[in-house]
Amino acid sequence: MKSILSFLITALLFNSVVEAKLLDKISAIVDDNIITLSQVQRITKSLAIKKNVAPMIYDKNAYTNEEITAILVNKYLIRAKLAELGYSITDDQVEAQIKANEKRLNVDRKALMGFLKQQGSTFDEYFETLREAIEYSYFINRVISPTIAVSEQDVKNTYFKKNIKDSRMNFKYTLIDYSIGKDVMPKVDKGQLESVVKQYRINGVLPDSFSTLAVTNLDDITEEGIAPELKNLLKHTDEGTLSSSIILNGQHHVFFVAKKDLVESEEFAKQKDKIREELFEAAVKSESAVWFERERNKHYIKISL
Repeated sequence: MKSILSFLITALLFNSVVEAKLLDKISAIVDDNIITLSQVQRITKSLAIKKNVAPMIYDKNAYTNEEITAILVNKYLIRAKLAELGYSITDDQVEAQIKANEKRLNVDRKALMGFLKQQGSTFDEYFETLREAIEYSYFINRVISPTIAVSEQDVKNTYFKKNIKDSRMNFKYTLIDYSIGKDVMPKVDKGQLESVVKQYRINGVLPDSFSTLAVTNLDDITEEGIAPELKNLLKHTDEGTLSSSIILNGQHHVFFVAKKDLVESEEFAKQKDKIREELFEAAVKSESAVWFERERNKHYIKISL
């Protein structure tokens, strides 16, 4: 009799929860997770604390209901992926992180509760946002980061583009010069020589009309003494790429920039770590967006907004 009574009470409580969900407008369903409009609106009201606790997730000052819903959908996709990897954030782990934060900030639980109240939030919301932040960090480190590589060349090219108008920048190059006499090829269509050189670098084959193409390695070329038009061309050509064609001394030239370094690189040394971090963060956002889009196809998702 006791077991039957317990079952009936449980069933009634479950039905009450379901009815409450139905009375609240459903914004989205992710597998067996329901996202309600009141949840979305509550996040909007407590956005300040969420930006403080999970800035990597809530990185804007304002969101539409659709954007908040998308963030919540992504949360469940991340949680499902971590479960697949055999990883889940327990309450004890979140509590341990809260205590570590309190120690680092030299505040006690009472002061934390007071701060949350001032921010229009609750301890439970803070707790779950911190869980979300820990999950997201683990997801980025385990799933996204291994797919991203920011090379030294990427960092240098970005630095050069940001500072291209700085007249103090002087470069030193290692070049491969591909040239052919203007008397042999009096007229070369725009982009034709670059295309021929690009294919030649891939397969070593030249069209008959370009059979006299000369290839010369040029090491440690500085900007001093080179023609102004060549200096400008190389300055706007990234390391690891081909320049546009240029006519110099009666020859058509295309240069492959094998290496491009600053003669005075102290300023670059100061900025490169920050640039690498910016490039990595941009790549994380881009790769994450692709991952979420791909992952949505593996789950039942219904948006009702």
